[in-house]
Amino acid sequence: MAPPNAQRSSDFFRQGKKDRLRSDQDGGGSRSPTHTSETGSDNESRQRLSVSETKLAAMLHELRTSMRTDFQAAVSDLRKDLLEVGTRVNVLEEKTDELCQANDAIVSKLQQLEKDNRRLTEKMADLEDRSRRNNIRVRGVPEKVTQEDLPSYLLRLFQAIQPALAPADLRLDRAHRVPKPTNLARDVPRDVVTRLHYYSAKEAILTAQRKASEMPPTFEEISLYADLSPTTMSRRRDFINVTKCLRNHKVPYRWGFPTKLLIWRNGSLTKVEDPTQGMETLKSWGLFPTDNAPTTPAPLRKVATSWTKA
Repeated sequence: MAPPNAQRSSDFFRQGKKDRLRSDQDGGGSRSPTHTSETGSDNESRQRLSVSETKLAAMLHELRTSMRTDFQAAVSDLRKDLLEVGTRVNVLEEKTDELCQANDAIVSKLQQLEKDNRRLTEKMADLEDRSRRNNIRVRGVPEKVTQEDLPSYLLRLFQAIQPALAPADLRLDRAHRVPKPTNLARDVPRDVVTRLHYYSAKEAILTAQRKASEMPPTFEEISLYADLSPTTMSRRRDFINVTKCLRNHKVPYRWGFPTKLLIWRNGSLTKVEDPTQGMETLKSWGLFPTDNAPTTPAPLRKVATSWTKA
């Protein structure tokens, strides 16, 4: 029998060999305490991750629910605002329709009033012109001719223009000077207005003066005109570009009532009732005036709604 020490040494070597063989069969690894702790840590990490995912899912669900609630509340508020805006728009459209209708009624009334006012103005001007139909406006009479000398001066003037008139036909009812417009120079004499007793004598004098190429001697600075109302004179001034073009082209014309032009051309009569029509007529004849036609304000017009109510 071997000694005890030798027996223990042999057992130690045999035990080491068995451990090495077991180690070789396990792939060279060893079940150490460190390996066991790592395995436990992995399990704990998995458990924590599972818990974190559950919490995250719960938080996402809560967030989704909260957002849905907020969106529903916001959409509800928007729907209320849109309904309120739609109601206001309907009210505004109805008010606008009422305003358009009221405006159209006012425009119609105003147009009728303008038409009536124009007709009354023309009638008043005609009445005033008829009250002046025997008058002659004499321009250029020197201021040195006094009021007392005016009748005799005018009789000599009319007799020189129309010698065919008998002295009995040259009867003056009155004669006087009229105020001078402020735009004239101070040395320009005031006009003289005289009324002849006979209308035929007045027409004969004006016709002779229009046909004469020049005034008689000693009366070269004198010119005669029909005495018209301020309204008629203002309306006639609106036609100044038309009448100037007609005179330049030697086209005969005369005035009608209410204020309009009666133009004779190529054996036919053309009526021109406003300056715009006159300019268009001249251009159609190939007569182009050098000045532009006076501008007139645009007439009022009715307003139409630009939408259709649902």
